[in-house]
Amino acid sequence: LGAPRLNLLGVSYGTRVAQQYAAHYPDSVRSVVLDSAVPNTLALGSEHARNLERVLRALFARCSAEPQCRHSFGDSYATLYQLRDRLRAQPQSLTVPDPFDYQPLQLQLGAEDLASIVRIDAYNPLTAALLPLTLYQAEHGNYVALVSQKKWISDELGSEFTGGMGLSVVCSEDADLLGNRPDDASTLLGNDLIERIQSACSVCPRGARPPDFHQPLASALPVLILAGQYDPVTPPGYATDVLATLTNARILLAPGQGHAVITSGCMPRLVRQFVESLNPRALDDRCLLQLGDTPAFIDFNGSAP
Repeated sequence: LGAPRLNLLGVSYGTRVAQQYAAHYPDSVRSVVLDSAVPNTLALGSEHARNLERVLRALFARCSAEPQCRHSFGDSYATLYQLRDRLRAQPQSLTVPDPFDYQPLQLQLGAEDLASIVRIDAYNPLTAALLPLTLYQAEHGNYVALVSQKKWISDELGSEFTGGMGLSVVCSEDADLLGNRPDDASTLLGNDLIERIQSACSVCPRGARPPDFHQPLASALPVLILAGQYDPVTPPGYATDVLATLTNARILLAPGQGHAVITSGCMPRLVRQFVESLNPRALDDRCLLQLGDTPAFIDFNGSAP
Protein backbone atom coordinates (compact mmCIF):
# COMPACT_ATOMS: atom_id res chain seq x y z
CA LEU A 1 0.00 0.00 0.00
CA GLY A 2 3.00 2.30 0.22
CA ALA A 3 2.30 3.10 3.88
CA PRO A 4 5.23 4.45 5.93
CA ARG A 5 6.96 2.25 8.44
CA LEU A 6 5.59 2.58 11.96
CA ASN A 7 7.13 3.89 15.17
CA LEU A 8 5.58 1.60 17.77
CA LEU A 9 4.91 2.79 21.31
CA GLY A 10 3.66 0.32 23.90
CA VAL A 11 2.99 0.99 27.58
CA SER A 12 2.52 -1.84 30.10
CA TYR A 13 0.42 -4.55 28.39
CA GLY A 14 0.84 -2.54 25.17
CA THR A 15 4.51 -3.53 25.17
CA ARG A 16 3.45 -7.10 24.50
CA VAL A 17 1.32 -5.96 21.56
CA ALA A 18 4.27 -3.98 20.18
CA GLN A 19 6.62 -6.95 20.51
CA GLN A 20 4.18 -9.29 18.79
CA TYR A 21 3.69 -6.84 15.92
CA ALA A 22 7.44 -6.24 15.53
CA ALA A 23 8.08 -9.99 15.46
CA HIS A 24 5.48 -10.70 12.78
CA TYR A 25 5.84 -7.55 10.63
CA PRO A 26 9.44 -6.33 11.07
CA ASP A 27 9.55 -4.73 7.61
CA SER A 28 6.67 -2.45 8.64
CA VAL A 29 8.43 -1.17 11.79
CA ARG A 30 10.84 1.76 12.00
CA SER A 31 11.36 1.90 15.80
CA VAL A 32 9.95 0.48 19.03
CA VAL A 33 9.51 2.13 22.45
CA LEU A 34 8.54 -0.20 25.29
CA ASP A 35 7.50 1.53 28.52
CA SER A 36 7.20 -0.83 31.52
CA ALA A 37 7.90 -3.89 29.42
CA VAL A 38 6.14 -7.25 29.67
CA PRO A 39 8.43 -10.06 28.41
CA ASN A 40 6.79 -12.36 25.88
CA THR A 41 8.04 -15.29 27.93
CA LEU A 42 6.06 -14.24 31.01
CA ALA A 43 2.72 -15.70 32.01
CA LEU A 44 1.25 -12.30 32.77
CA GLY A 45 -0.18 -12.21 36.29
CA SER A 46 1.99 -14.98 37.65
CA GLU A 47 4.34 -12.62 39.50
CA HIS A 48 2.06 -9.72 40.44
CA ALA A 49 2.01 -10.64 44.14
CA ARG A 50 5.77 -10.89 44.57
CA ASN A 51 6.48 -7.80 42.46
CA LEU A 52 4.14 -5.68 44.57
CA GLU A 53 5.64 -7.06 47.77
CA ARG A 54 9.16 -6.17 46.65
CA VAL A 55 8.18 -2.56 45.99
CA LEU A 56 6.18 -2.19 49.23
CA ARG A 57 9.15 -3.38 51.25
CA ALA A 58 11.39 -0.86 49.49
CA LEU A 59 8.95 2.03 49.89
CA PHE A 60 8.32 1.39 53.57
CA ALA A 61 12.03 0.82 54.25
CA ARG A 62 12.65 4.35 52.96
CA CYS A 63 10.12 5.69 55.47
CA SER A 64 11.75 3.76 58.30
CA ALA A 65 15.14 5.17 57.30
CA GLU A 66 13.88 8.78 57.51
CA PRO A 67 13.68 9.96 61.16
CA GLN A 68 10.50 12.05 60.94
CA CYS A 69 8.64 9.44 58.90
CA ARG A 70 9.68 6.69 61.29
CA HIS A 71 8.71 8.82 64.30
CA SER A 72 5.30 9.64 62.78
CA PHE A 73 4.29 6.22 61.49
CA GLY A 74 6.58 3.54 62.92
CA ASP A 75 6.87 0.39 60.82
CA SER A 76 4.46 0.97 57.92
CA TYR A 77 4.99 -2.51 56.52
CA ALA A 78 3.86 -4.05 59.81
CA THR A 79 0.96 -1.58 59.96
CA LEU A 80 -0.22 -2.71 56.53
CA TYR A 81 -0.48 -6.33 57.62
CA GLN A 82 -2.05 -5.51 60.97
CA LEU A 83 -4.71 -3.56 59.11
CA ARG A 84 -5.21 -6.36 56.59
CA ASP A 85 -5.71 -8.91 59.37
CA ARG A 86 -8.18 -6.62 61.12
CA LEU A 87 -10.22 -6.13 57.95
CA ARG A 88 -10.16 -9.85 57.24
CA ALA A 89 -11.64 -10.48 60.65
CA GLN A 90 -14.13 -7.60 60.50
CA PRO A 91 -14.76 -5.55 57.35
CA GLN A 92 -15.75 -1.98 58.11
CA SER A 93 -19.11 -0.38 57.23
CA LEU A 94 -18.39 3.32 57.00
CA THR A 95 -20.12 6.61 56.26
CA VAL A 96 -17.70 9.18 54.86
CA PRO A 97 -17.89 12.30 52.66
CA ASP A 98 -17.99 11.44 48.97
CA PRO A 99 -14.63 12.68 47.58
CA PHE A 100 -16.41 14.12 44.53
CA ASP A 101 -19.47 15.90 45.94
CA TYR A 102 -18.94 15.63 49.74
CA GLN A 103 -22.36 14.05 50.28
CA PRO A 104 -22.59 11.25 52.89
CA LEU A 105 -21.43 8.00 51.33
CA GLN A 106 -21.83 4.50 52.76
CA LEU A 107 -19.14 2.02 51.77
CA GLN A 108 -17.72 -1.31 52.87
CA LEU A 109 -13.97 -1.67 53.34
CA GLY A 110 -12.52 -5.17 53.46
CA ALA A 111 -9.11 -6.79 53.10
CA GLU A 112 -9.52 -7.16 49.31
CA ASP A 113 -10.32 -3.44 49.05
CA LEU A 114 -7.19 -2.63 51.03
CA ALA A 115 -5.04 -4.75 48.71
CA SER A 116 -6.52 -3.07 45.63
CA ILE A 117 -5.98 0.43 47.01
CA VAL A 118 -2.39 -0.24 48.05
CA ARG A 119 -1.61 -1.87 44.72
CA ILE A 120 -2.98 1.05 42.68
CA ASP A 121 -1.24 3.60 44.92
CA ALA A 122 2.09 1.83 44.43
CA TYR A 123 1.98 2.47 40.67
CA ASN A 124 2.76 6.18 41.06
CA PRO A 125 5.41 7.71 43.35
CA LEU A 126 3.08 10.50 44.51
CA THR A 127 0.27 8.21 45.63
CA ALA A 128 2.82 5.75 47.02
CA ALA A 129 4.16 8.59 49.18
CA LEU A 130 0.72 8.79 50.84
CA LEU A 131 0.65 5.16 51.95
CA PRO A 132 2.45 5.45 55.33
CA LEU A 133 0.08 8.27 56.33
CA THR A 134 -3.18 6.71 55.12
CA LEU A 135 -2.34 3.28 56.54
CA TYR A 136 -1.39 4.75 59.91
CA GLN A 137 -4.62 6.73 60.09
CA ALA A 138 -6.71 3.69 59.16
CA GLU A 139 -4.93 1.54 61.72
CA HIS A 140 -5.93 4.17 64.31
CA GLY A 141 -9.57 4.22 63.26
CA ASN A 142 -9.68 6.97 60.62
CA TYR A 143 -10.61 5.24 57.36
CA VAL A 144 -11.69 8.34 55.41
CA ALA A 145 -8.62 8.57 53.19
CA LEU A 146 -8.63 4.87 52.29
CA VAL A 147 -12.37 4.75 51.65
CA SER A 148 -12.17 7.87 49.49
CA GLN A 149 -9.53 6.16 47.39
CA LYS A 150 -11.78 3.12 46.99
CA LYS A 151 -14.47 5.41 45.59
CA TRP A 152 -11.96 7.09 43.26
CA ILE A 153 -10.66 3.75 42.00
CA SER A 154 -14.14 2.37 41.34
CA ASP A 155 -15.51 5.53 39.70
CA GLU A 156 -12.54 7.02 37.88
CA LEU A 157 -10.24 4.11 37.09
CA GLY A 158 -13.06 1.60 36.84
CA SER A 159 -14.60 3.55 33.97
CA GLU A 160 -11.35 3.22 31.99
CA PHE A 161 -11.18 -0.58 32.11
CA THR A 162 -13.25 -3.06 30.13
CA GLY A 163 -13.35 -6.27 32.14
CA GLY A 164 -14.72 -8.47 29.37
CA MET A 165 -12.02 -7.50 26.93
CA GLY A 166 -9.34 -7.93 29.58
CA LEU A 167 -10.55 -11.43 30.35
CA SER A 168 -10.69 -12.37 26.67
CA VAL A 169 -7.02 -11.39 26.40
CA VAL A 170 -5.69 -13.01 29.57
CA CYS A 171 -7.79 -16.15 29.09
CA SER A 172 -6.36 -16.58 25.59
CA GLU A 173 -2.74 -15.71 26.32
CA ASP A 174 -1.85 -16.66 29.88
CA ALA A 175 -4.54 -18.24 32.05
CA ASP A 176 -3.61 -21.86 31.37
CA LEU A 177 -0.03 -21.12 32.48
CA LEU A 178 -1.03 -19.61 35.83
CA GLY A 179 -1.05 -21.52 39.08
CA ASN A 180 -1.07 -20.87 42.80
CA ARG A 181 2.34 -20.17 44.28
CA PRO A 182 2.70 -21.32 47.90
CA ASP A 183 5.34 -18.64 48.55
CA ASP A 184 2.85 -15.93 47.59
CA ALA A 185 0.14 -17.02 50.03
CA SER A 186 1.34 -14.69 52.78
CA THR A 187 1.72 -11.62 50.53
CA LEU A 188 -0.81 -8.80 50.32
CA LEU A 189 -2.26 -10.02 47.00
CA GLY A 190 -1.73 -13.69 47.78
CA ASN A 191 -3.13 -16.01 45.12
CA ASP A 192 -6.52 -14.30 45.02
CA LEU A 193 -5.92 -12.62 41.66
CA ILE A 194 -4.81 -15.84 40.00
CA GLU A 195 -7.79 -17.71 41.44
CA ARG A 196 -10.20 -15.04 40.15
CA ILE A 197 -8.63 -15.20 36.68
CA GLN A 198 -8.85 -18.99 36.57
CA SER A 199 -12.45 -18.95 37.76
CA ALA A 200 -13.51 -16.35 35.19
CA CYS A 201 -11.60 -18.04 32.37
CA SER A 202 -13.40 -21.30 33.02
CA VAL A 203 -16.49 -19.73 31.40
CA CYS A 204 -15.10 -16.78 29.40
CA PRO A 205 -14.85 -17.06 25.58
CA ARG A 206 -11.27 -16.99 24.34
CA GLY A 207 -9.14 -17.11 21.24
CA ALA A 208 -6.34 -19.47 20.26
CA ARG A 209 -2.79 -18.53 21.24
CA PRO A 210 -0.26 -18.77 18.38
CA PRO A 211 2.40 -21.45 18.98
CA ASP A 212 5.20 -18.87 19.01
CA PHE A 213 3.38 -16.35 21.19
CA HIS A 214 5.63 -16.72 24.23
CA GLN A 215 8.89 -16.65 22.28
CA PRO A 216 11.11 -13.65 23.13
CA LEU A 217 11.39 -10.90 20.54
CA ALA A 218 14.70 -11.42 18.72
CA SER A 219 15.37 -8.40 16.53
CA ALA A 220 17.87 -5.87 15.22
CA LEU A 221 15.23 -3.12 15.12
CA PRO A 222 15.99 0.04 17.13
CA VAL A 223 14.29 -0.48 20.50
CA LEU A 224 14.18 1.77 23.57
CA ILE A 225 12.99 0.20 26.83
CA LEU A 226 11.82 2.39 29.71
CA ALA A 227 11.67 1.13 33.30
CA GLY A 228 10.71 2.59 36.68
CA GLN A 229 12.86 1.74 39.68
CA TYR A 230 9.84 1.02 41.91
CA ASP A 231 7.48 -0.43 39.32
CA PRO A 232 5.19 -2.79 41.28
CA VAL A 233 3.99 -4.80 38.28
CA THR A 234 6.67 -4.76 35.54
CA PRO A 235 9.97 -4.36 37.43
CA PRO A 236 13.26 -3.34 35.79
CA GLY A 237 14.28 -6.98 35.63
CA TYR A 238 11.64 -7.49 32.95
CA ALA A 239 13.34 -4.84 30.82
CA THR A 240 16.59 -6.77 31.18
CA ASP A 241 14.83 -9.95 30.04
CA VAL A 242 13.47 -8.23 26.91
CA LEU A 243 16.86 -6.66 26.15
CA ALA A 244 18.62 -10.04 26.12
CA THR A 245 17.48 -10.94 22.58
CA LEU A 246 17.73 -7.45 21.02
CA THR A 247 20.90 -6.26 19.28
CA ASN A 248 20.10 -2.56 18.83
CA ALA A 249 18.39 -1.68 22.09
CA ARG A 250 18.89 0.09 25.39
CA ILE A 251 17.19 0.44 28.78
CA LEU A 252 16.52 3.84 30.35
CA LEU A 253 15.87 3.54 34.09
CA ALA A 254 13.79 6.24 35.79
CA PRO A 255 15.06 6.54 39.39
CA GLY A 256 12.39 6.67 42.07
CA GLN A 257 9.55 6.16 39.59
CA GLY A 258 6.84 3.52 39.35
CA HIS A 259 4.80 2.17 36.44
CA ALA A 260 4.53 3.91 33.05
CA VAL A 261 7.39 6.42 33.06
CA ILE A 262 7.29 7.94 29.57
CA THR A 263 6.14 11.30 30.98
CA SER A 264 8.66 11.39 33.85
CA GLY A 265 11.25 14.13 33.89
CA CYS A 266 13.23 14.40 30.66
CA MET A 267 11.99 11.05 29.38
CA PRO A 268 9.74 12.62 26.67
CA ARG A 269 12.75 14.43 25.21
CA LEU A 270 14.88 11.27 25.23
CA VAL A 271 12.12 9.28 23.52
CA ARG A 272 11.78 11.97 20.85
CA GLN A 273 15.55 11.95 20.25
CA PHE A 274 15.48 8.19 19.90
CA VAL A 275 12.60 8.20 17.40
CA GLU A 276 14.37 10.86 15.35
CA SER A 277 17.87 9.33 15.46
CA LEU A 278 17.13 5.58 15.75
CA ASN A 279 20.30 5.34 17.84
CA PRO A 280 19.47 4.25 21.40
CA ARG A 281 23.09 4.08 22.51
CA ALA A 282 23.75 7.73 21.61
CA LEU A 283 21.20 9.10 24.10
CA ASP A 284 22.57 11.15 26.97
CA ASP A 285 20.38 9.98 29.85
CA ARG A 286 22.13 11.88 32.66
CA CYS A 287 19.10 14.17 32.93
CA LEU A 288 17.16 11.24 34.43
CA LEU A 289 19.32 11.55 37.54
CA GLN A 290 17.24 14.62 38.42
CA LEU A 291 14.46 12.19 39.22
CA GLY A 292 14.58 10.38 42.54
CA ASP A 293 12.68 9.16 45.55
CA THR A 294 9.49 10.98 46.49
CA PRO A 295 9.54 11.51 50.27
CA ALA A 296 6.60 10.20 52.24
CA PHE A 297 3.80 12.58 53.23
CA ILE A 298 4.02 13.39 56.94
CA ASP A 299 0.53 14.89 56.80
CA PHE A 300 -1.89 15.84 54.03
CA ASN A 301 0.09 19.01 53.35
CA GLY A 302 3.03 16.97 52.11
CA SER A 303 6.43 15.74 53.19
CA ALA A 304 8.72 17.17 55.86
CA PRO A 305 10.70 20.32 54.91
